[in-house]
Amino acid sequence: MEIDVDKVPAPATSKRGTREKTRQVSGIVADDIIAYIKREGLKRGDRLPTEPELMQTYGVSRTALREAMKVLASSGVVEVRHGHGTFVLETQSLIVTPPLDLGALFTRQTYLDVAEARTAIESEVARLAAMRATAQDIQELETLHAQMKSLPENAAFTDYDVKLHIVLARIAGNAIFSQIMEVLRQALSEYIFVTVSRLQNVGDLLREHEAVIDAVRRHDPQGAQRAMRHHVQNAAKRLELVLNAEVDA
Repeated sequence: MEIDVDKVPAPATSKRGTREKTRQVSGIVADDIIAYIKREGLKRGDRLPTEPELMQTYGVSRTALREAMKVLASSGVVEVRHGHGTFVLETQSLIVTPPLDLGALFTRQTYLDVAEARTAIESEVARLAAMRATAQDIQELETLHAQMKSLPENAAFTDYDVKLHIVLARIAGNAIFSQIMEVLRQALSEYIFVTVSRLQNVGDLLREHEAVIDAVRRHDPQGAQRAMRHHVQNAAKRLELVLNAEVDA
């Protein structure tokens, strides 16, 4: 299915508007590629058309196409092998794969549901990470956190924030938790971006991250669990303020 360009919103002047347009287009392309995989009966290991072919087929920019591939890769649908092409990684899950443009589907209740899920999942992830982190793992967390301090409160900051939480799930050493966090990646990105893009500063958020990392560094499972619970609960409060402000605006 080709994109009807008349249905794509006009370019926005704000950073958020630009990001939302790119996300909307890439979400449509991601869903169309899933439809293509199903329609053609592609199996694991089958190669997708080349990047220029896909750009021409869907009438989108390289940026939008690569964003779509990033979403599909993080969802475990395809694997991008640089210099070789993009290959189907998984087909069984496509039967139940929802539309990938989650941002367009988010409601107030969706945000609240994500907040509850984060509290339940990520506090346990942090506890396990504190038990199992290696020196190299801790260095990776510290590097990510240091990089976040130099970024403005925009999409780049959000990407690093999400990566920090994904890395913690990997460090936790539980494959199921790691897979759950990958599934939640786009929802988490939307959740974080809608908050940080409206904050005057992200000082509190950075200090909360530091508390989690410090507990992991000290191999303090209970401390890491408390610090993460405190972080995600505060994140929920910040989000609530944002949502209320938008209602009142």
